[in-house]
Amino acid sequence: MTTATTADPLPGFIESTFSPLVNAVAHRCLVERPGDGARTAVVLGSVVGDSTTTDLASTLMVGGQVGNPLLFMQATPNAVLGYLSKEFGITGPLVALSATSDLGSALLDAAAVLLDDPELDRVLVVGVELAGNDRTTAALRELDAPPPAEDFAVALVVDRDTPPAEPGGHDLRQLATHDKGSTP
Repeated sequence: MTTATTADPLPGFIESTFSPLVNAVAHRCLVERPGDGARTAVVLGSVVGDSTTTDLASTLMVGGQVGNPLLFMQATPNAVLGYLSKEFGITGPLVALSATSDLGSALLDAAAVLLDDPELDRVLVVGVELAGNDRTTAALRELDAPPPAEDFAVALVVDRDTPPAEPGGHDLRQLATHDKGSTP
């Protein structure tokens, strides 16, 4: 398991820390726990996603300006999942999800469902949130959820030998304390 609040730039991804954070924590997890990419799935989750890219692209569009084509490519979390799958030879399912509350539980529950597949041995679970801006703060207020104070990403590998003991009841920060089948 690993966490990050900052990350080095990632080639091909601009303006936002979302994809670099995902790459940083996922890369560390996969290097520390190498495995068969064909038997690996990835679940990536965020409440509001890459709000920096979404805000920049929409601001440029509304202003009648031409946006960088990379913004279109990186606007979906699948872009960074493709980057990781190429680097680590992951050919198992790649899932991106959002949850309006308790993102950690949604991620661990999705991992548990994926591990029901006999062709998979492990799931890389990644959660990421960016510090709130005006737009995301307003959206999170509607969900009665506080905006994150800082950019934050967490990743851990869940496998058949170390599944989550009790899915449910995890927020993104609690995922960071998840350790070998125990829940915080």
